[in-house]
Amino acid sequence: MSGSEGSTAESSESPFSPLATPGGFPIWKPESVRISSPVRAEPSLVGHLKVRAASGAEGRTRLSEQSFRAPFHIGKGYWDEDAKVMQLRVVNPTAGILSGDRLELAVDVDPGAALVIMTPAATRAFMMERGIAVCEQRLAVAAGGWLEYAPEPLFPHTQSDYRQETKLELAAGADAYFAEALAPGRVGRGERWAWRRLTMQLEVTVGGKLIFRERLDASGKEFGKLAAFYRMPEAWFATIVLYSEKLTDEHPVWEQVRQHGAPTRLAAGLFLVRVIAGGSIELRDTLSSLRAVAAIALPKLKTDLRRL
Repeated sequence: MSGSEGSTAESSESPFSPLATPGGFPIWKPESVRISSPVRAEPSLVGHLKVRAASGAEGRTRLSEQSFRAPFHIGKGYWDEDAKVMQLRVVNPTAGILSGDRLELAVDVDPGAALVIMTPAATRAFMMERGIAVCEQRLAVAAGGWLEYAPEPLFPHTQSDYRQETKLELAAGADAYFAEALAPGRVGRGERWAWRRLTMQLEVTVGGKLIFRERLDASGKEFGKLAAFYRMPEAWFATIVLYSEKLTDEHPVWEQVRQHGAPTRLAAGLFLVRVIAGGSIELRDTLSSLRAVAAIALPKLKTDLRRL
């Protein structure tokens, strides 16, 4: 598992401790490392999803640009008049991610636009006898824009080797809610902590300035030992990033957030929340509760994700 070279987050005397995790669980640590170089492997599938959300007539969000190729597919957007957001469902019509696959996701939200990207099914990285699969994600939100992106958990299968690199690019004055979740594997099939290698990197910039970068790089065996040490043999993990100028250190929402996860202040208006759960249902319920709590400060989270 990767080491730590210190966080780029602002120092503060707020009640948010650096990289706080429940029980002090040291899973992800910030690094000052470069984005890893492209994989030199013959891809079996190269897919992409590129969308741009813009403010349209009567203030409704529309997709001004869209392009996708398997394994990505998007349906018709749904406009939630109550929350004033567009819900966009992204599906993977293939079985899942296989060795050699290379995926690219690029989302841009323009000023005045509000976009929610939904995934109805979990991401599955299947068994790989050799080679790896790579997913590169770039999510950019302009000032006055809103983005919610919280896909279903990632399930690394036996002997899978998967790398995911995410760049969250936020302009000053943007609002965003980002979450990523990790399952211990296919527990029902006896595949717990059975992947060969998993690399997940997250980079957050605000106003073009790098605020936070972290990298998880571990085998399933290493992860399983760490989880067992903390007496959580079937641990499920999630990381949430919230950004809004409305989110101050003193906002009353944090008292309720602490009941579900461990928040850390990274910079003015930028917060990280760690969640560790003992099972899939507990994780789902915790994330649902956290989202409802965050909606107190970020009302666009009140959109009903089951409307589609």
